[in-house]
Amino acid sequence: MKRHIAIIISSLILFSACTAFAKKSKEPPRKNNMPKTMEDYRQEAQKRAEEKVNIPPPDFEKDDKIVDLPPPKIEIKKYNNPPGSVEINLQKLKKDCKVKSLGVASPDASLLTYSTVFYYPTSKTAGAELYLMNLDRSLNVEERLKRVHVNQGKRVIYRTGMDSLKNNVQRTLTVLDWSSDGKKIAFKEKISYTEDGLWQTNLFVYDLETGKARELTEVREAIKYYWSKNEGLNLNQYRWDIFPMGWDEMNPDRLIVFAYAYTGERPKYLGAWSIDRFGNRSMLMSLTSSNFAISQNGLALKLIAD
Repeated sequence: MKRHIAIIISSLILFSACTAFAKKSKEPPRKNNMPKTMEDYRQEAQKRAEEKVNIPPPDFEKDDKIVDLPPPKIEIKKYNNPPGSVEINLQKLKKDCKVKSLGVASPDASLLTYSTVFYYPTSKTAGAELYLMNLDRSLNVEERLKRVHVNQGKRVIYRTGMDSLKNNVQRTLTVLDWSSDGKKIAFKEKISYTEDGLWQTNLFVYDLETGKARELTEVREAIKYYWSKNEGLNLNQYRWDIFPMGWDEMNPDRLIVFAYAYTGERPKYLGAWSIDRFGNRSMLMSLTSSNFAISQNGLALKLIAD
């Protein structure tokens, strides 16, 4: 009896093995779909890419209420318009860690200046460089600005915060405007601290004939001296700053700045001041008015809204 049971079990095992072998033998042999050469691989990749691209567009009925927006227009406009309004986008700087300012062409469109600001997240610091480069005079003005490339021979004419970066201190450079004769570039340096915000703004003029930049510290000193002597207000005890606006249209060798002190809920207007490009003479223009003619000399490509 035991021998009979053993024979039955052996038969079942043999039958299962034969069945499995039969099924396996009926399955088609597996193919190796891997490309054999790099050229085969490229062709296969191209074929699959084309299959993905040729996706039929969705079939939907257009709503008559939908308005097709026209493409944005880019035109040549005066750069410093409104005066003193151009600033570096600090939110974009902290996101991208590098921001280039708008390129500003000289009045005759032969030269271009712009700045690049670099942000270092680990130390929360920023430094900046100001550049100058030649434009292609064989092209019309619009094409000169559209085709300009940073590899056309730019050179650094001023830098700040690039050699010694202090933690939490950000220094940026922004072009203010070209002078009307195209021989000078006014620009501003803003120094801010991560914890306390903006510290101060400094005004500079770069002279193309001498190849040197000069900081016009005298205007800040003149403002502090006036308010200390005439009003007994020690500005060193308050947060205050200057706001460079541009070149004086009535006197093209002078720059106009507005000044404010943050002494309460509302900023206190410290007057409109002007200073010559050499820093030799600061002058109070008005303690109440801010309506002065400021020239707009540089050219830039700007988006124009309809």
